Amino acid sequence: MNINNFLQSKGFKITIICVVIFIVLFFTFSLGVFVGIKKADFSFRWAEQYHKNFAGPEMGFFQRFEGKEFMESNGVFGKIIQVNENSIIVMGQNEVEKVILITDKTAIKKQNSDIKIIDIKVDDEVVIIGEPNDEGQIDAKLIRVMSPMSKKANRQTKGSI
Repeated sequence: MNINNFLQSKGFKITIICVVIFIVLFFTFSLGVFVGIKKADFSFRWAEQYHKNFAGPEMGFFQRFEGKEFMESNGVFGKIIQVNENSIIVMGQNEVEKVILITDKTAIKKQNSDIKIIDIKVDDEVVIIGEPNDEGQIDAKLIRVMSPMSKKANRQTKGSI
């Protein structure tokens, strides 16, 4: 049997397909492990740094998160409760406060317009996408300020219930 016959054989082709499928599955599993580790690391660092970021108890609240799901590490949807020069604090899901750091590279949008941090107000609803840092904060890449429902639309909704 020469090498050309071996390379064109059905058994060789099946072996190559199996190896490729194994490699794809391995990389998919590795990606899932990587994402899980990043989420766990963010949750741990957030709890570890809570007292520093929010003046909470010195020992942190890590024991209060026992048995709960990991929190979102790359973003948040919620209401702004404080605006500072280069950061905002957002009350997110389950009343979890998150510190959002804003840089010159952060895109801040309201509807189709670009806005500045000075245009952001307390009680604005925002969606934030960013990257977690080692101190339990999120470095914002995009902040989208949501438009409030008009009073008329809100009254119509309440009247139809």
